[in-house]
Amino acid sequence: MSDQNRFASKLAGTRILIIGGSSGIGFAVAEASIEYGAATVIISGSSPERVKTATSRLSNSYATKNCQIIGFACNLKQEDSLESDIAALFDTASSNGTEKISHVVFTGGDQPAPKPISDVDFNFIKETGLVRFFAPLLVAKYASKYIAPGPASSITFTSGISSQRPYPNWNALGAYIASIDGMARSLAVELKPVRLNVISLGPVATNLLRLQALAKTIPTGAIGSPDDVAEAYIYCMKDHNLTGTIINSNGGLLIV
Repeated sequence: MSDQNRFASKLAGTRILIIGGSSGIGFAVAEASIEYGAATVIISGSSPERVKTATSRLSNSYATKNCQIIGFACNLKQEDSLESDIAALFDTASSNGTEKISHVVFTGGDQPAPKPISDVDFNFIKETGLVRFFAPLLVAKYASKYIAPGPASSITFTSGISSQRPYPNWNALGAYIASIDGMARSLAVELKPVRLNVISLGPVATNLLRLQALAKTIPTGAIGSPDDVAEAYIYCMKDHNLTGTIINSNGGLLIV
């Protein structure tokens, strides 16, 4: 008689779309999804070359896993094509509408330089919000059409610690990051019974962000890795009782 496997198998056979999955945290979430038994993992990123490389890395790392890995380039910083690009992404992720998506994870981001409020203009405000606010809202719109109904399905957004601990000159950046929390709660009510949650991150050691000097100032004494915080996204997918919730993964930075 084989051992029961009901906890480890919660993601078995699922179809998971990871926006921002070509690098960093999103790539780690893709790896974890495959290891937990997802049947199909779709990753997207702004660079076609990085998406191709990431897809190849996943295929090579999990050659014996029975998981279809699909890559799709989707640039969330192009205002004129933002909605049509997201629509095309969901069309691909759902096999032209023939397959329901089980989970959507949004880890996409960019790094605009913060500006003092005296230097901010409308174009900066608008451009800063493309990836951080407008893209997640449009992702929710199209997810509502393609995601499998019911509490077993989920959407997980990403925000940051600056919504609770503001930084100087993070006026527009901080406002958009904080807005994700409110957006998620509203959408959790609107899209029920599909679940919607947010992972609020502190510093994470990715190729885009190197803050090792900060490690000495936080309770854990270490900067979280993509592998560490990927667990939070997996939890959001697996806990069918979790919705409208902001989960903090920040090494305890908020308590010091």
